[in-house]
Amino acid sequence: MKAVIKMLTSTFSALSIRWRKNDGFGLNELLGICAALILASFIVIPGLRTFASGVMGSLSDWWDNTVTAELFPNS
Repeated sequence: MKAVIKMLTSTFSALSIRWRKNDGFGLNELLGICAALILASFIVIPGLRTFASGVMGSLSDWWDNTVTAELFPNS
């Protein structure tokens, strides 16, 4: 995840430097940005799904074992 953020940060900083020049902005740069975003989406989205399912599982276990069992025990 940190590598993706670092890649996007370096890409945007390179773009900001590029836009300050008067050389223009070419099609190769646009295609490179699109390719980087597509690849990043294939890497980040599955990682977020795994992370979200892990968080939801942990929250469910916490709710069942801590909140329900200790705060609201059956009497």
